[in-house]
Amino acid sequence: MKKPFLSFVILLLVTSSGWSQPTQKDLLTKKWQYIGIEEFGVVHPPDTIHKNDWLGLKEDGTYEWQQAGVTSSGTWKLNEAAKAIAFTDSKTKRSFSYNLKKVNATDLTIEYQTPDLVRTRYRYTAVKE
Repeated sequence: MKKPFLSFVILLLVTSSGWSQPTQKDLLTKKWQYIGIEEFGVVHPPDTIHKNDWLGLKEDGTYEWQQAGVTSSGTWKLNEAAKAIAFTDSKTKRSFSYNLKKVNATDLTIEYQTPDLVRTRYRYTAVKE
């Protein structure tokens, strides 16, 4: 009786060690729907101009981003140690860096800090496909 149970436990341990938690990059690569902005600790839902905004991050390091009805695209890079995402627009070649405040399977919060140190957090939810 003990031998089959022990064999089962060993098999379970061996197979479960191959399972790993998704990385931050894995969690980020999907389409995200904009759900609001947080400024000075107050969360505001999207206004009519931003209600259809979204962010799509692809595994190959490219993105598409719709903000206020205008879609941009380019490349993105995650710095896991610094918890920052750098976006580079393909047309203007301008780069913007956002701090990664939260990411899981359903929620994304990124923060932009202006040169005069005003921090704004953008909140997104995963789009179900």
